[in-house]
Amino acid sequence: MNEELVMKYIVACTNLYGIVPVEKVVEIYNNQNKEEISLDEVERFLQSEQVKEKLEESFVYIQSNEFVAEATSEEDEKDNLKRNAAGKPYYIPGKEELLRFIDEEYFQETREQVKVKNMLREDFGDQLNVEEEVSELVYNLQVSGGDFMMELSLFVSGLELPIKESERYIPAIVELADTTRLWENRGHTMKELQQH
Repeated sequence: MNEELVMKYIVACTNLYGIVPVEKVVEIYNNQNKEEISLDEVERFLQSEQVKEKLEESFVYIQSNEFVAEATSEEDEKDNLKRNAAGKPYYIPGKEELLRFIDEEYFQETREQVKVKNMLREDFGDQLNVEEEVSELVYNLQVSGGDFMMELSLFVSGLELPIKESERYIPAIVELADTTRLWENRGHTMKELQQH
């Protein structure tokens, strides 16, 4: 078993889904690699304290046959995410794209993000780190567990713009949210799920 590659799959899948069963990672791994691994092999591998520590360095925890991202490791957050994700299909990108999610700050860039960045540049010029603002917004949406309205109002109020000006951000942020890969959608965007 290629332990390093298995670790990469565990971290990437956890970053993409927030919570993912061990057997789902095994299934994805086996579908994308010639050398198949068994659930037993992986479960034995996960018994090692060294492996657990290595995963925790990547903010991934093992909780009752699931990998759980640190951002959702609180019991109520975890339950909320599981409830919201229940019954939804997993978004499974190709191997190369999936492994980009090893970086917990990775997300796919969209036209909608560029639009919000351009609006911010228009309003703030160099006074604001536009890349950072939008990255933070995308991350907060990904892990919000479905509390979109709270994320929207936090972002807009954080801009400290007059109401008229800040209101024009709302439709752009709604579009951005619809094209962001969310944990509660098992890695799908809202737009993709609506087309299913």
